[in-house]
Amino acid sequence: MLHKKTTSFILLGLAFASGLAQAQPVQATSATSTQQEINQLRQRLDELEQQQKVTARTKELADEAAAEKAKTAASVTADTGGFTIKSNDGDFTLKIGADLQVDNRSFFGAGSGSLTDTTVLRRIRPTFSGTVYHNVDYFFRPDFGLGTTLIYDAYVELKYFSRAKLRVGKFKPPVGLERLQVDDDTTFVERGLPTLLVPQRDIGFQLAGDLVKGRATYAVGIFNGVPDGSLADTAASNHRDYAGRIFLTPFQPDTKNPLHGLGVGIGASGGNVDGQALPNFKTFGQNSFLTFASGVTEAGHRTRLQPQLYYYLGGFGLLSDYSVNEEGLQKGTFRTDVSFRAYNVELSYILTGEKKSFGSPTPKRSFDPKHNAWGAWEVSLRTGRFWADHALYNDGFASPTTAAREAHEWVGGVNWFLNRLVRITADYGKTNFGGGAALAVGGNRTEEKVVTVRFQINFI
Repeated sequence: MLHKKTTSFILLGLAFASGLAQAQPVQATSATSTQQEINQLRQRLDELEQQQKVTARTKELADEAAAEKAKTAASVTADTGGFTIKSNDGDFTLKIGADLQVDNRSFFGAGSGSLTDTTVLRRIRPTFSGTVYHNVDYFFRPDFGLGTTLIYDAYVELKYFSRAKLRVGKFKPPVGLERLQVDDDTTFVERGLPTLLVPQRDIGFQLAGDLVKGRATYAVGIFNGVPDGSLADTAASNHRDYAGRIFLTPFQPDTKNPLHGLGVGIGASGGNVDGQALPNFKTFGQNSFLTFASGVTEAGHRTRLQPQLYYYLGGFGLLSDYSVNEEGLQKGTFRTDVSFRAYNVELSYILTGEKKSFGSPTPKRSFDPKHNAWGAWEVSLRTGRFWADHALYNDGFASPTTAAREAHEWVGGVNWFLNRLVRITADYGKTNFGGGAALAVGGNRTEEKVVTVRFQINFI
């Protein structure tokens, strides 16, 4: 009985020992597997962290590239100033504009017999302008009007210093006030008589800027030299013209001052005229009224002087020039100086409430009859006179039978600004002549009467 119990205990002990022996390898294997899984998870986590870093860096590089691209990206806009291509930082721009003027001239009265009614393409001027490297402007404008091809403007301007901007190329010399006005902004279809005595455009160098910011400007330049009222692409001799202008707007900063719109100045030029062509003086209807005798040439020195002013108050505008020229003329071996003078006074008033200025007004309401909008309307009046001294006839430089020594004009007009870009102008001009006759015998040249209607579109 005892033996059986002993045997049972032994068998139970062996079974327990065997089970314990089997349990220890299972526990060891489970621990190893768990550690492997932990290691794999850590490795996967490291891989995910590395992928996250790569993704973040990739995005960072993409953002940097996008930012760099944005700095140099160009924008294209179209508005009243034309079509503009511009870099994001504004350092590089190209502006493309155009200027088109179609004129219809109708002559009437006793002096219209030899004058031809006509419709002409007065100006056809594409314009290319802009900036390079922020500090250099450029401007290029050819003209295909009147059946000719000419380069009217072609210059670059270094504007780094506002008080001393350097312009080089072909442009308007700093002499005449109305001549310096943009062609599309003049109150009348044609400029006044004093503009006949100043250079139109010339090739040279000019330094200009502010003497006192907003109150006083200056311009001085050296040019090839051109005939009165004309332009040229080459120099007639190795002599040069020297030109300068000072213009003051002393009340400009104070907008409440009634003299805020007052500007006064003086322009002048001087130089040798040897080899230059004779000037061609034209009426408001663009007909020559003073022709020189055969064999007459420019010779010696020429001095131009032009006092000038404008005044604007609300819709009212006044502009006046006075030109004095003394230039040498020669016929055969005889040479002397002859003086030419001219003045004009123009008055204008905008009826629709816009403010008058040296530039064109922007209508408060552009033309849109459906909404009772008719643009801006302006009325204007101008008088002026041109005369040469008696030496012109006395010394044989012109004949009183073929040339008028004096011209006196009256011009009245209406301007309709449909919007900022489109304008229709109707002007009536009457010119009386004195001192000579070209269309009449035994008296002065018959007066010229003309109505000119201009259709204009411009964005420059």
